[in-house]
Amino acid sequence: MEKNKDKRFYRQFARYSAIGLEMGLSVAIGVAIGYYLDRYFQTKPWLTIIFLILGVAAAFRSLASLAKEIDKGERKK
Repeated sequence: MEKNKDKRFYRQFARYSAIGLEMGLSVAIGVAIGYYLDRYFQTKPWLTIIFLILGVAAAFRSLASLAKEIDKGERKK
């Protein structure tokens, strides 16, 4: 029984610690895509701003998905 608790703890710890990484990468990838498209199309800074907003939206979508997953787990108990 103790082994299952440890396994569940480490699984939850890994998931929660990945939140910051997911959010940061979503925003960074959005900015990078926007920056390179701005350079290619010479539309500085509009595409960077648009893709920044899309990256932030993706980050919050990921956060909302995690919150739903946590709520679902809490209701099971």
